[in-house]
Amino acid sequence: MKFPIRGSTASPPTWDRYKSAVRRVDRDSLLVQAAAVTAQIALEELPKELTRMGLTPWCVADVARTALSWSSFERPEADRRTLLRLCNQCVQLADEGLVRDPTSTEGLGQVLARHFFEQFPSQHSNPGQIARTILLFGSAVEMPPGFAPEAMTPGWFETITDGLTLEDYVESLFLISTMTEQHNGGFSLDLFNGPGWDDLIEAIPYDAIRRTFTEYLVTTAADFKEANRRFQDPLPKAQKKYAFNPLDDKPFIDDVAPIPIAPWVQAIMRKAVPPSIYHMGTRALGDSFTRDLGPVFQHYVGRQLDLVAGDRQVIPELRYGPRKSQTDSCDWFLDLPGVLVLIECKARQPVESLRVGSGDWIDSVESSIGKGIRQLNRSHRDIEAIAEREPSIGPAKPRVGLVVTLEPFYADQNWILAERLPQRDLPIAVISVGELESLRTTEEGMA
Repeated sequence: MKFPIRGSTASPPTWDRYKSAVRRVDRDSLLVQAAAVTAQIALEELPKELTRMGLTPWCVADVARTALSWSSFERPEADRRTLLRLCNQCVQLADEGLVRDPTSTEGLGQVLARHFFEQFPSQHSNPGQIARTILLFGSAVEMPPGFAPEAMTPGWFETITDGLTLEDYVESLFLISTMTEQHNGGFSLDLFNGPGWDDLIEAIPYDAIRRTFTEYLVTTAADFKEANRRFQDPLPKAQKKYAFNPLDDKPFIDDVAPIPIAPWVQAIMRKAVPPSIYHMGTRALGDSFTRDLGPVFQHYVGRQLDLVAGDRQVIPELRYGPRKSQTDSCDWFLDLPGVLVLIECKARQPVESLRVGSGDWIDSVESSIGKGIRQLNRSHRDIEAIAEREPSIGPAKPRVGLVVTLEPFYADQNWILAERLPQRDLPIAVISVGELESLRTTEEGMA
């Protein structure tokens, strides 16, 4: 079915015009449409031509956010064409800063960062990320030898959730997400009152499903509006669209339809991926959780390196130099037949200033990625001294470096950002651990 775009203009819409267009539509019917469309996208049932016209999960999510924050009732009811028209405006929003100064290299870099963080997370594989959640935070986690955690002690997740295990939480999210997709973006615990659910409830405790939904997934329109204002209001207009969307934290709104609806269905399973669990941990346990995650993530990267097939040797971080002034090497060395790979791990998360491309967007990367590059440069420079400490390291081999991050920073894809990071004294790539996993599972990926 074709959905023509109506009301198109020669110039791209501004954020104010886009907001006004959303406000002219009935809020609740628009949110119902958003829930149904994102459910259809999750089931891969949406025609591709509509995606090309702007009907994407991230555009629908922003239309829903804008409606919840600014729209009202007793206005023209929304249908699928209405949602498509608003999403088309959303995707065409002009970056007002770049319009004022179209030759600004800095402005272009900020725009690229905004679009990368808006669109790319919705295109990652959920199964891979959820497996990483269990391996980093759940029952399959491994602590480094001799490491005594401050916060990530056995049962830490049960402690902060008052008894929920991480596995029950993730399984509940999966079940709720699947049922929501099958019910046009809506979900209610009353759905379990029908026949055929007894066997499933034995596999996933009903109380875990109930608590996951009521405590971690659902909010009211008024509470959403208040949360969104905290993120959007301080930002200039060019950045408002890219501010954190509270639907990413509480995907369901329970007072706009007969049952709670998720205007952004994809956000349900995003609650199960590592960034969401990371933020749950830091909110409850503070800096001690962040401090623990660094060594745990470093060890996890080593576990991935140990799975590289073929002739290779994995060598952990070591101290080298004079006894009274020893220096730490990079975190890992992967010795392959034709090359020595130097690896530095960074568990830091991309912060809001990078996602929205604010004035200090470069500073937010310098303290993580920049520090990793400098560490690799130092180990590259000191390779002879390191090899004296560990003879299995071949200093004569060609060397390359990897900065491996827990979540993507898109630093190499945004060449303007890459050019502002420290100079690289050897070929260095900045990759996420998900990309490392893909390389590791590709037979010739490390060859």
